[in-house]
Amino acid sequence: MNILSQNLGNQGYINANNQNPIAQQTTGLKNPNSTTKTSLFYINDLHGQVPKMQRLVSAAQDATLKASQSGADFFKLSSGDTFIGSDDKRNAVAAQFLNTAGIDAQTLGNHEFDITASICGNLLKNSKTNILAMNLNFPDESAPLAQKILRSTVVEGKSGEKYGLIGVQPSDLGHRIKNQGILEGITVDDKDQTIKELQEEVNLLKQQGLNKIILLSHEGNSVEKEIAQAVSGIDVILGGHSHDLIEGVKPGENLFYSPSGEPVVITQAGRDGNHFGILNLEFNDAGQITYVQNNIMDTNLYSSNLMMSKTADSILGVSPKIGTLGYVDPLPKNTLTEENPWADFVSDAIRSDLDVDIALVNSGNFRGSVDLGTVTERDISSIFPFSNKLYKVKLNEKDLVDALNFCGKSIVAKNSKPGLMQVSGLTYTLDAQGELTELNYVDKNGQKQAIDVKNPNPNKIYTAAYDEFLVGGGDKLEMLKRSDDQIIEKYDFDKDLHTIKYIKSLSQPFEVRKDNRITILK
Repeated sequence: MNILSQNLGNQGYINANNQNPIAQQTTGLKNPNSTTKTSLFYINDLHGQVPKMQRLVSAAQDATLKASQSGADFFKLSSGDTFIGSDDKRNAVAAQFLNTAGIDAQTLGNHEFDITASICGNLLKNSKTNILAMNLNFPDESAPLAQKILRSTVVEGKSGEKYGLIGVQPSDLGHRIKNQGILEGITVDDKDQTIKELQEEVNLLKQQGLNKIILLSHEGNSVEKEIAQAVSGIDVILGGHSHDLIEGVKPGENLFYSPSGEPVVITQAGRDGNHFGILNLEFNDAGQITYVQNNIMDTNLYSSNLMMSKTADSILGVSPKIGTLGYVDPLPKNTLTEENPWADFVSDAIRSDLDVDIALVNSGNFRGSVDLGTVTERDISSIFPFSNKLYKVKLNEKDLVDALNFCGKSIVAKNSKPGLMQVSGLTYTLDAQGELTELNYVDKNGQKQAIDVKNPNPNKIYTAAYDEFLVGGGDKLEMLKRSDDQIIEKYDFDKDLHTIKYIKSLSQPFEVRKDNRITILK
């Protein structure tokens, strides 16, 4: 089916927060004859960001009101990773968020399993949200999570039209968890099998007379593009896992055609709850999309919802104020491949407090930022949801250079993984291919000492601080793995403790700025 027209417009059913949409696309298709208007509020990869959840409840309520005024069918959907880390209380707040925000359906991400399958199932046991995961295989169908999971479900809009919803887990789940034990025997189908079963599930829904089908996917954008072009009958794919912020609708990027020639729209709202999406659609009698408008909205435009704030306080306790943030440099567009101002701030706090030569923090460990104004302990802890313990270790120059080179390749990697190594006590430069071209050790007096990146000295030892994930060789960083004789001290706390202590010691209001300790040559 050919697209007859494409143009930017200021149309649609929901204009969130009365702002002009950041990005939108109006697409005309053959024989429009639109009969059904639909609006989808969508989120993905919140990663346990409680402050963002408080704002997203307000955003969801606003979107609900505007949808009711427009007359469109309206659903609130999530593509997974609402939970993160092993903090049961934070994840309990996330489970309550699904109810408070009125999320109609969610698929599971890999981080839902950080707390083990059993705990995840128990937290979701009383959830009003439909939990969808078509490609999971359970060894025990009586397990709490197995009891809660649906392969697909049918929801009805105010127009009386019915929609099929399907959910899929990431096929790489086994590679994205800290150990296989937390899955408790659960397996996930590989990509090819998932695509095959998706077509079968779509066919079952179509046999029930459904012609509007939405996939909630945590497969990641590259796989979601394959699904769009391999499975007939799916109209919309709300994605997750790859943390893409997909604005508007562009043919060949997030507008594709299925094998049967029907348009398929893919979208995703980034990570950490910084954004959410409103996808406005029109369908004809055959269930084909004739109009689409994709709006990506800034969560910070909304105030915290009082009910959600009280829920968080009741579960986590009222969080003490520790300071006032007067200025913060904005986070980079891709926090995996650029210097992060919060990483500079936090790694400096660790280096100072543990009195080490250098501090290392992997970029993937940072999940979000903090708003200007009052800062609480919870705000800081939300940046580090994994609760890893810190170590003081002996690190030789060669292992350091190898680690920076390994991470440097992230700037050219398709998925930006594992991300740059954020540092304190060092400055370094990468060329356009991610190769280390310059490295300096910066002592406590600010004096630089050059390190030969072509011939690093394996006998030159630095004291370094980094967390147990890296000490264990996580993200394939085997060169940072430490043996017992290389470990100086283990600490029973994570980065947030040092950061909170550091903030309390500063003059208020304090500032968070990056200082270009990482340079990438174009």
